[in-house]
Amino acid sequence: MAIGPSAVERWLDLSTEELRAQITRLVSSRLPDDHAVWQAIRRHPALVPRIRGVLSGLAATAAGGKDEAMQKVWISKARAALDQPYTPPVKAVRKPVVEEVPAEEPEPVIDLREPEPAQQRQPHKAIPTMLFQEPS
Repeated sequence: MAIGPSAVERWLDLSTEELRAQITRLVSSRLPDDHAVWQAIRRHPALVPRIRGVLSGLAATAAGGKDEAMQKVWISKARAALDQPYTPPVKAVRKPVVEEVPAEEPEPVIDLREPEPAQQRQPHKAIPTMLFQEPS
């Protein structure tokens, strides 16, 4: 059975051993998190827990083997791909063509009031020193 987004649809009907074989192939292929296969897997909420169980089984089987470190890296990457939230594809919406009409310049506003005389600034008053006493 091939690994592809259309094949993921049939994974729901596979036995545990068949699913384990498919997940082993998927993990060893090291597909990026945003690949169509991972997106198809995340689309099925019933499939994600089954795959997590298979990944746990693969991690336990890899323990003690000569490729244990490599397998654990691949399995952790696959788990991270499952943790990505599913985002449905966004359909492109065609925007209507809008013809630009040159904007008319607004008329300038003329203020006919007389300008107010500048207020004379008063010097700052000195702030008196405050003394605090401890209560006796």
